[in-house]
Amino acid sequence: MITTPVHDEIQAFAAAVRAHLDDLPADEVDDLLDGLEADLSDQAAEAGDDFTLPDATTYAAELRAAAGLPERTDTPRATGTPILQRAAALGRSVDAQVRRNPAAAWTLDLLASLRPLWWILRAVVLYLFIAPFFWSGYGWMSGPIAYLFGAVQFPGIVLMTGLLLVSVQWGRGRWAPNRIARGFRTAVTVVAVLLTPFTLAALGSNLQSMVWDSSNGSSVGASFTPGLSVDGQRVRNIFAFDAEGNAIPMVQLFDQDGNPLTTIGRENGPAPYDAYFYGGGGPVPVPYTAPGASDTWNVFPLREIPPGDMSWDPLEDVKKATATEFPFLRAQPVPTDVAPSPAATTGAVPDATPTPGATTLADPTPSPVTP
Repeated sequence: MITTPVHDEIQAFAAAVRAHLDDLPADEVDDLLDGLEADLSDQAAEAGDDFTLPDATTYAAELRAAAGLPERTDTPRATGTPILQRAAALGRSVDAQVRRNPAAAWTLDLLASLRPLWWILRAVVLYLFIAPFFWSGYGWMSGPIAYLFGAVQFPGIVLMTGLLLVSVQWGRGRWAPNRIARGFRTAVTVVAVLLTPFTLAALGSNLQSMVWDSSNGSSVGASFTPGLSVDGQRVRNIFAFDAEGNAIPMVQLFDQDGNPLTTIGRENGPAPYDAYFYGGGGPVPVPYTAPGASDTWNVFPLREIPPGDMSWDPLEDVKKATATEFPFLRAQPVPTDVAPSPAATTGAVPDATPTPGATTLADPTPSPVTP
């Protein structure tokens, strides 16, 4: 069985010969070329790597002479096929010359055996190029590593599987039945080749950054949980109750330095949703928003996108966020025999002015608590 590239060359050769005979009636040309491709395919199967195609112009002239037809006097219509044919013939000639050296022949055979790895790499490169246009990656991670982990989510699984299937089938010479499809395959492959060094460099840099941050305890690590956590578990939302045990429908929280206290990690970036939970960890919190103000993450409880309403379109999903119900209507009141703090005794009010850059809200009006 001949390979697909050789079969394509035979088809191109037959088309070129037909172009040199196009001054003859169509039925006569069909008779002259009847069985040509089948005969050449048999010759290619028998000759193997030594098979070469003759010159289309000379071959067409020989067919005319054998059939007793006059020579062509006009110029045949221009076609791009002879150029492709000559390029293919040149490639076979170069390959034959290189294979005369045993070491070079061994290297070419080794590279040919690694082609399936290129098929997979081509799919991965294209995936990393396309994925950022559809979603923000995986949870609190960022960069190419995040999108690779994103391949375990439903959209990533669909995209990666489709690209792998197409890349492998193209590598096997399938799913490119005509010249347009083969041209598209070539264009995509060229893009993948150009993107490969940049993709590998970005992956290496991203991985090095993660390892470096982990060694300094400032980013991804085995015992590090981004955002706000309790015993290593991510905190999704916060519900506040006053000293009497009544639910507080809206509260702003700050840390000891006056910085907004948030449940999201610094890797969340400007995303208008909690990227960690959007990656599949349950209801997805979204920040407090107000006209003319930036997104605020330290106003609790946060609104959440119900899991059943996820469409994997972030802009549309954020619009579905609803108020979050408190886990219970009342909490245990604070015991009254606890000694009051110095501030409570003197009536002093601590300075609640946030540090520069902290986001504040102007006296939000509490909304009714939903039981």
